Amino acid sequence: MTVEAALILPVFLFAMLLMAYLAKMAGYQDRVQWALTRVAREASAEYGAARKETIKNKAYCYMKLNRYLKESGLPVSLAQSMICEKNDEIDLIADYRMEVPFRLIPDKWCSFRARVHTRAFTGVEDRGADENAVRDREVYITETGRVYHDSLSCTYLKLSISQLKYADIETMRNESGGIYKPCEKCCRSGVPSGQTDVWITNFGDRYHLSHSCSGLKRKIRKIMLSEAGNRTPCSKCAKK
Repeated sequence: MTVEAALILPVFLFAMLLMAYLAKMAGYQDRVQWALTRVAREASAEYGAARKETIKNKAYCYMKLNRYLKESGLPVSLAQSMICEKNDEIDLIADYRMEVPFRLIPDKWCSFRARVHTRAFTGVEDRGADENAVRDREVYITETGRVYHDSLSCTYLKLSISQLKYADIETMRNESGGIYKPCEKCCRSGVPSGQTDVWITNFGDRYHLSHSCSGLKRKIRKIMLSEAGNRTPCSKCAKK
């Protein structure tokens, strides 16, 4: 029994330590993804509010990211990121490494990458209020939307773009629980292969084969209610 214990116990302890370290690595990955998502959302909002060139600087985003990851001690790089270089897109790519304490592989470092792709908030186009209108009020619309909104912070106006493989579309659902269908503008070439990259939005009901598709762009305009035409009120934020 002593000999068997001497042989089995080290293997058991090693397996327990390996599982604990893998859980630790998964926790770090989740934390980096959370921090990167928060930095992207803050940069998007700040760009629309201030239009400062400092927000386009990678060092600015790197400083914010390090503030959220200050306790982890992970060396993270944003060198591959692109911030508002075209189409007001924010594409943050975080590369980082974690040291492996076990000499099972030649390299003791494992490399990881986290990515968040979204669009910068480009502001609101103002139109003068109608001084003669008594019950008229300002509302918000999008160029292709069929409803108007009373609140600029309505969740239906927030556009968050995610990239995934076409094979995963069947299991994905939007914020309303609906399925994703092919975009009429960029998916005319037929059904893509399972490993083809596609893009979806949180409240949309279409998937896109091109991240530059006009269906992924959202420009918000402020108009008077009398100019809304046949648009119906938003079910979340608009008054009947």
